[in-house]
Amino acid sequence: MRYNVGGNFGAHDKRVVDKLVDTLKHLKIKHVFGIPGGSIMTLYDALYGQDIDTMLFRHEQGAIHAAEGYARVSGRPAVVAVTSGPGATNIVTGLADAYMDSNPVVAITGQVATTIFGRDGFQEIDILGIVTPITKFVYQVKKPSEATAALKTAYEISIIGRPGPTLIDLPRDIQLEKAPDFEDRILVNKEKYIPPPPDEDKIREVVKYIVEGVRPVILVGGGVVWSGATGEVLELSKILTAPIVSTLPGKAAVPHDYPLYMGAAGMHGRAEADAALANADVIIAVGTRISDRTWGRFHELRQGIHSGKIKFIHIDIDKSEIGKNVKPTVSVVSDAREALRKIIDMINTIPRYDSRFIKWLHDIRTEYEMVMSKISDSVPGFHPWRALKTIRRATPRNAITVTGVGSHQMWTEIAWEVYTPGTYITSAGLGTMGFCIPASLGAKLAARDKPVLCIDGDGSFQMTMNNLTLVRDYDLPIVIVIFDNRSLQLVKQWQIYLYRRRIIATEFGRRPDFSKIGEAYDIDVAKPETYDELERVIARAFRNNEPLIVDLTIDPEIDIVLPWVKPGEWLTSAMLPEGMSTKLVYED
Repeated sequence: MRYNVGGNFGAHDKRVVDKLVDTLKHLKIKHVFGIPGGSIMTLYDALYGQDIDTMLFRHEQGAIHAAEGYARVSGRPAVVAVTSGPGATNIVTGLADAYMDSNPVVAITGQVATTIFGRDGFQEIDILGIVTPITKFVYQVKKPSEATAALKTAYEISIIGRPGPTLIDLPRDIQLEKAPDFEDRILVNKEKYIPPPPDEDKIREVVKYIVEGVRPVILVGGGVVWSGATGEVLELSKILTAPIVSTLPGKAAVPHDYPLYMGAAGMHGRAEADAALANADVIIAVGTRISDRTWGRFHELRQGIHSGKIKFIHIDIDKSEIGKNVKPTVSVVSDAREALRKIIDMINTIPRYDSRFIKWLHDIRTEYEMVMSKISDSVPGFHPWRALKTIRRATPRNAITVTGVGSHQMWTEIAWEVYTPGTYITSAGLGTMGFCIPASLGAKLAARDKPVLCIDGDGSFQMTMNNLTLVRDYDLPIVIVIFDNRSLQLVKQWQIYLYRRRIIATEFGRRPDFSKIGEAYDIDVAKPETYDELERVIARAFRNNEPLIVDLTIDPEIDIVLPWVKPGEWLTSAMLPEGMSTKLVYED
């Protein structure tokens, strides 16, 4: 029997929060991420003794990034519950991150009692006003009869169409009320989130352009992962003999040992991927928002489309992305898998292709790998490129790999190979430092049977390392590799090349000692001195299913991520590593 804290009803009557927990169970929610506080305490009380695990994080930002990792692996929305005021504002970064990368997360925020709305009560904050631009749906519950409907609506909207975060705000007095035996409807147009079926006239137009082209390239984004369209992308690539290039989140869309996958393109993309996009005569962009991070600048692309030299096809589930940065030759608003299937089924001729173009792209790849091998052999200690090759050998093929944000992330964009689609997770759109540890914990919780690797930087690691306590608290063994260059290296790279080496506020001292951090959280720490030792300690940790922190010393003077398309430059202007002679402009 519970004590009745407010409300004049008996022990067997259900409070609003009890009905909310019933709703969570009906939605098959198994975990709630967060930290309790005064304005959400009643909901946590209702979770007591229920078949839903509460995952206590050490900072709310960690909770919501973990929910992102969980959602990405499980394919289902994850739930975060935090208190009002600072609890709510501490998840804002994670909501923005989820919005940019299309991750389905349902946030439940406590709120002060309705009787003191607008009177600056303790920890009162207008969270709806703050997060409306970075969520798909927000709702403040004002009546007990709205609560369960609001939760169901938030859950459904988070996953229909283009996934994304939603939020419901629960005043404390509403939580305590007796739950009515009826449910008010939440008036919201859910239809606007559901994409239409592919327009067959537009599909025919797409087919016309792609069979006429000789250098078609398929650009895949994160939407391909959410749609489950990997098979269709590979099938279309084989029909057209078309190279596949990805965005950073799209890196998880296709297996990297597929011979026509050229890698991720953009600011720190593969040279052959940048070359493929820049020299294509037909570009089929699928499930991507056409980001400046992928293209550098849009002038050349727009010019090519306008002149007719490039046929640019944009397929996306979200019509607001069509034409936002570049007006396509033809657009298809649809689920990626449905649209690609229609395209494939309509192709009834054998398309032409330029075999010399394909060979040229592979030659660029071969030259880059040879040059990087020579560079990494010539430097003392660990080189990031070779370190990632070593770590990849020690890591099971099906492992889920999560990254933080910084130079280490960009090195993984270039050098990390994904063999199982959906197993590479990173903060791409917002670029949130501190993402790796909590997102890895969420990923491990969603797939306890799979190995999880967190590739982090020392700067990114320190932002959320307090959540390492969950590794032992909830038995979530993950392997963390810290690229320890004692700096905010990616920012420092810009300072070196764009600010005449005026280095300020990007270098750390010798603290902290990561071995002592590991000891504090009861996690073994390895500090390897050779590549063989690096491979051995990681392989052992995965084999034994034990958590491990690897402190990998990287000389910041050699940690310069190349290729690099400098801000505002075109893809063919990529700065390449010393020793590469290939130009990224194709000559017919």
